[in-house]
Amino acid sequence: PSSMPSSVPSSEPSSNPSSWPSSAPSSEPSSDPSSKSSLSPSTSTCGEYQDVSTDGNVFTLSDDGFVSVLLGGTFTFYDNDYTRTFISSNGFLAFGNASGNCVGCTGFSSWNPKIFPNSADPNNIIAPLWNDLNPQDGGSIAFKITPYQFIAQWTEVPEYDSDGNNTNTFQVALYFDSGCIEFRYGSLTLEVLNGGNATVGVENINGTVGVDIQTARILDGIITCVRLCYDGTNYTVVDEQ
Repeated sequence: PSSMPSSVPSSEPSSNPSSWPSSAPSSEPSSDPSSKSSLSPSTSTCGEYQDVSTDGNVFTLSDDGFVSVLLGGTFTFYDNDYTRTFISSNGFLAFGNASGNCVGCTGFSSWNPKIFPNSADPNNIIAPLWNDLNPQDGGSIAFKITPYQFIAQWTEVPEYDSDGNNTNTFQVALYFDSGCIEFRYGSLTLEVLNGGNATVGVENINGTVGVDIQTARILDGIITCVRLCYDGTNYTVVDEQ
């Protein structure tokens, strides 16, 4: 809505890469096995939810805000290689153009989810739970890098205009070696999800190819993890738990 705050917080990184925050804490990558998934990157089974809200890079975005961070490795998404992503407060990651750059950042602040695929902006995105969320009213967002994966997490982030209620905790993991993606879910209380007004899935750079995942069983807690892997044409769901 037009009354919503600007999509880019006052602390939003500038177009100068040297001014962007480093994505990795000084202690990353850790040699501590507890910081890694218990599963190898090549497995077809969902990994465990790894809470990074305390030991990752924690920050708070404004309503409809987003920030650019380094992945700590190379992730291949629909045949393009990326070393940086944009984390949106509204529950998705974006990669920008084929070079991973933000050209006008069109749609990165979008609060209105669409069904994949769709050529309207934003495209080239990964959405564990795209909806109108507002971390300005509570919760936090964090990311963490391990030797073979990047994890972004939204922790107790409330739905917009819910007075800080309807909080949602979830994360997305990107595996560098396999190129697979995992959506992992904690507690979800997003009211409009039951009505279908949320998007879970992925979409390519042109919005012509994508995967749209049904959300009802995710909200009900029946599914707490979805793993997708690329088959050379599109992503397919290889595991649900």
